[in-house]
Amino acid sequence: MDELDLIKKDWQKRNDDLPKYTQEELMPLLHKKSSSSVKWIFIISVLEFVFWIALDILISSEDYIETIESELFLWFLKVTTVVNYVVLFGFIYLFCKNYLRIKVTDSAKKLMRQIIKTRQAVKYYVRYNIALFIIIFIISGTRAILIETTFNTFEFWIIASIMTFILFIIIGLLILFYRLLYGILTKRLYKNYKLLNKIEA
Repeated sequence: MDELDLIKKDWQKRNDDLPKYTQEELMPLLHKKSSSSVKWIFIISVLEFVFWIALDILISSEDYIETIESELFLWFLKVTTVVNYVVLFGFIYLFCKNYLRIKVTDSAKKLMRQIIKTRQAVKYYVRYNIALFIIIFIISGTRAILIETTFNTFEFWIIASIMTFILFIIIGLLILFYRLLYGILTKRLYKNYKLLNKIEA
C-alpha cells in the first residue's frame, strides 16, 4: 500500500492509528501523482509514435512498394500514413499540453478538470488506433482476396471467415495491450479524481 492509499484510507475512515492530513497537505501529493501519470502517458505515446515511424520506414522500402501494383492502393497507404502521423502528433501535443497544465494547476477543481480531459483524450486515442487498424486490415484483406481470381465461391467465404476471425483476435489483443499500457495510468488518475471530488464535496 503506497502513501496515497494510506492517505485515502485515513481520509475515509479517520483511524486514530493513521496521521491526520489536511486538504493543504493532501493536495500536493495528489497533484504530484496526477502529474506523474500524465507524464508517463505522454512518454508512452511518444515512444509509440516513434515505433510506428520506424515500422513505416521498414515497410516503405522500394522492394515492398514495387510489389504493390495498384496505384490506387498505393495512394491509399500514403494518404493513410500522412493522416495517421498528423492525428498521432495531435494527440501527443494534447497529452503534452495536459501534462504542462497539470504541473501549474493550483486548485482541486482545475486538477479535476485536467484529469477528466486527459482520460477522455486517452480513450479517443485508443479508439482511433483500433479503428484505423480495422480499416486498413479490411481494405488490405479485401484487396488481397480480390487479387486471387482462382478462388471459387466456397473458398472465398472460407478465406473471408478466417480473416474475420484473425481480425477479431488481433482487435482483442490490441484492446488488452492498450488496457495494460494506458489502463493502469488512467485508473490512477480516476482514483485521484474521486479523492479530489470528496475533498471538494
